[in-house]
Amino acid sequence: MSKIALLPGGFKPPHAGHYNMAKWLSANTGADTTIIFVGPKERDGITQNMSLKLWELYTQNDSGLEVRPAGVSPVRDVYDFIEQDAPEGSTVYLGMGEKDETDQRFNNIGKFAEPKGIEFETILVPPQAGGISGTEMRNFVKIKDKDNFLKYIPDHLSKSNKDKAWGIVTGLEEDL
Repeated sequence: MSKIALLPGGFKPPHAGHYNMAKWLSANTGADTTIIFVGPKERDGITQNMSLKLWELYTQNDSGLEVRPAGVSPVRDVYDFIEQDAPEGSTVYLGMGEKDETDQRFNNIGKFAEPKGIEFETILVPPQAGGISGTEMRNFVKIKDKDNFLKYIPDHLSKSNKDKAWGIVTGLEEDL
């Protein structure tokens, strides 16, 4: 029986808190795979493609983390995953931050999980990396505050990868 953790979000841009959240979710659920769904909506110039590139930098040495672009929305992708992709009899964990504790959008997942014998559980992940927000990160980009932006991306990145991350969000890296 497989265990899968899902972490849906906008991630505009993803920061150390998001990365640590994915790692915490993986470690604390015993998931074989943690799938991160990145929302399509652009926020203040940060695109889905930029977010995917940042996640790629962050997770390049994490075999248990898988990053996927969300279609219509990351919420919809969670429902679609349960209905179409989750193996019968598996256990699926949905990671949510404290700010999402009252989020009602996932209340109907049981209707999709039960017919496939999927055990579904929502896991509240404690705040990570000092509780920085995507809004604050976008503001660092807007005011060209590279030092603060880099302070809140994952610590394990090399200096060159940190510079590459800054290049992704500021458009200094050529968009392929």
